[in-house]
Amino acid sequence: MPPKNQSTTGHIRIIAGQWRRHQLPVLTHAGLRPSSDRVRETVFNWLNHLWGGQFADKHIIDVFAGTGAFGLECISRGARAVTLIDAHPPAIAAITQTLAHWGKQDASVTSAQTIADDALKILHGYAQAGHSFDLVFLDPPFGKGWLDKTLPLVSPLCHTDSLLYVEVEKGANSDTLGALTQQGWERLREGTTQQVYYSLWRRLNAST
Repeated sequence: MPPKNQSTTGHIRIIAGQWRRHQLPVLTHAGLRPSSDRVRETVFNWLNHLWGGQFADKHIIDVFAGTGAFGLECISRGARAVTLIDAHPPAIAAITQTLAHWGKQDASVTSAQTIADDALKILHGYAQAGHSFDLVFLDPPFGKGWLDKTLPLVSPLCHTDSLLYVEVEKGANSDTLGALTQQGWERLREGTTQQVYYSLWRRLNAST
């Protein structure tokens, strides 16, 4: 269910794991643009291949969580050290509501964290505190320059072999992503749809 007094434009589903087929509400909000089931299924096939399907020991952050589909999918597959951030409070309220529902079935889900705040502020604070993540999801609202602002704050949060998923509008300026190769990142996989370009990266050398 969506938060009180918040309308929806539909639902998307959890693909696999403990809460497979659970429906997540897509709230009516101009900046909310959920990734398609097809894209998410492809991305999690990549992750399953790299991690052997083992999510339980991974520290994961979903920076522009929106519906929470990426972070919640990780939780459904066994991850518990998951942080979901979004500046739109109703979006975080909906994610928190889903976690509360899941927590009635599995109390370990309560270790996941939701934050309704500015992503840049939170990432900067995490870097100062020395936080480190195994996987970062970056799927920001399109056309607002968020990727250029966010990527410089991500590398300090990543160790060697950390993974970074990025989703941008198709045809967007590729200079920012191309610069990742000079910053110690290797592009592992990439794909496109009619609307988006998405890619998965691995940190080769955290000291770069």
